[in-house]
This record gives sequence, C-alpha cells and structure tokens, in this order.
Amino acid sequence: MIGYLRGQLRQVMPEGILVETGGIGWFVRTPPAQSWPPPGTEVAVYTHLVVREDAVELYGFTRPEGLRFFTLLLGVAGIGPRGALQVLAAAAPEQLARAIVAEDTAFLTALPGIGAKKARRLLLELKDAILKSGLAGEAGATARVAGDGGAGDNDEALAALLALGYSRDEISPVLARVKAELGPGADTTAVLQGVLKTIGQGGGAD
Repeated sequence: MIGYLRGQLRQVMPEGILVETGGIGWFVRTPPAQSWPPPGTEVAVYTHLVVREDAVELYGFTRPEGLRFFTLLLGVAGIGPRGALQVLAAAAPEQLARAIVAEDTAFLTALPGIGAKKARRLLLELKDAILKSGLAGEAGATARVAGDGGAGDNDEALAALLALGYSRDEISPVLARVKAELGPGADTTAVLQGVLKTIGQGGGAD
C-alpha cells in the first residue's frame, strides 16, 4: 500500500497531478478544486491505492483528513473512488463531517452524485465513525454527549430501513437475525450497520 508521497510536482492536470520521486513519476488523482503550488515545488500527498480488474489508481490529498474521509466514503455502498473524489471536491472534510453529525440532508443532497437515498446511507453508516474520529470537531463532541443516554430503540432501525426503501416483509427477518446476533444491548447504529452488511452480502430472507 502506498500511503504517502513526497517529491517534486511536475505537472498539474484537471484530473490530478504528476509527482516525481526517486526518478519515478506518479500520477495521482486529486479533487478537481484542489489548489497546488507551481510545478517544480516539493509537495507531500497522502494517498490511497485502488486496485480494480481494469485499473490501478492512486488517489491523493494534501491533508490526512481528506484521506480519512475518502476512505470512509469508500465504505458506503454505491460510492466509488471517483464519486468520493467529487464529493470531497465540493466540500471540505470538516464540512461533510459536521453535516453528517447534524443530519443535514439538504447539504448532503446538494453534493454531486448524492441523492436522498445515498444521503440517508451516509447518515446511517458514517455518523458513528465520524463521532469517534473527531473529524466533526465541537459539533461531534456535542452530539456524542447528547447521545450518551444508552442504547437506541431498535424500532428506529426498522423505521430507518423502511425510509431507505426496503419493505417490511423483506427486512423484518434480517433485522430479527441481526438483533439476535448482537444481543439486547446493541444500539441502533450497530443494528443498522449489521443489517446493511448482511443485505450487501446477499444474506436476506430466504
């Protein structure tokens, strides 16, 4: 895994940059709105390597927060690396984190490639991770204190899944199975993540 590059900036292109280090030129895909110094300047880039059947691509950011949020977005169903890059071109990681913690769906659905369903997935799948990471700053700390009252009501999990477009008949067996596996103390976020993971693995009702 290539996690960091430091070298001379050779070229800036709309879709990324070319960085020379050790006599090798690395093409790194970056957010289109990212600003860079003039070619010839030494730069440092935090990177994530994406390997697919038809391509091997390196994605990069000037700050570790950008890389952290990029990897979080890749964990959301329906968001690929280029889609995640578009999102991070439209908003800074801290803005995205605060919007997710505040459940600001209006902000999220204004982002490129994010409709209502993906916005709900971002809230369900990333809010807890963002609160733990500290990316949201003071907003995250406030939400964490407000949510310290104990495990969530898992009826909320059913309501959230219905809002995502699943039918009650489709989701009820999976929800019951996940709740049984996690135990009575599981909070709503854990239940939702378990259900979505099970569905994604083809583990729905027989």
